[in-house]
Amino acid sequence: MTEVVFHKRGEDFVRIESRGHTGYADSGADIVCAGLSALMQGALLGVLKVVGVKAQYHVEEESGELEIILPEEMTDAERHDCGVILKTLYLSVKDLQEGYSGYINVEVK
Repeated sequence: MTEVVFHKRGEDFVRIESRGHTGYADSGADIVCAGLSALMQGALLGVLKVVGVKAQYHVEEESGELEIILPEEMTDAERHDCGVILKTLYLSVKDLQEGYSGYINVEVK
């Protein structure tokens, strides 16, 4: 099962952790894991390349880990744009979880 934890400061998501493989199917055929990975990687690229924020991140493909940490210092525009991306990520992951609840757990802290 993949555990996805969204950490908030106030109303804003500031850190996202995704850990583990979903176990829906064998490696290379796991559409749930592939879908979740695409959502997470897309959000990271949006933060880094579209918004241009120098977020910290950690990727460990073998263990299925991806962590995104936004910097504390951002402009209002950067904070807004990152917020849109990460809220969209949250809603997308929650939607995926609804269809595959035995394979993805989502938590907000």
